[in-house]
Amino acid sequence: MIFFMVIPILIGGFGNLLLPLLLGAQDMCFPRLNNLRFWLLPFRAIFILSSFYIGTGPGTGWTIYPPLRRFIGHSNNRVDLVIFSLHLAGLSSIAGSINFLCTINNLKSSSLR
Repeated sequence: MIFFMVIPILIGGFGNLLLPLLLGAQDMCFPRLNNLRFWLLPFRAIFILSSFYIGTGPGTGWTIYPPLRRFIGHSNNRVDLVIFSLHLAGLSSIAGSINFLCTINNLKSSSLR
């Protein structure tokens, strides 16, 4: 829930809108990194939604921890798709945080120094 909804919407969406306004900058420091962060999110959504169509869905709950009482691991690729989707969401968050830190350090106005 945190990596799939809260961080992309609150931090990514509102942060990219409000951070340059608060700092007095024109735009974010690395716009292409910001674009990469944005375009990783649809691929993340494709992977997590495709995991619901394999078998009976991921079957892990919101913790993404597969039940291990009957099988050794999991039987098909549905949990792998969810975990890969989580990795893409984390990579998107890391790219956004690098862009935020560089924007704060490099583009703040002279009145904030």
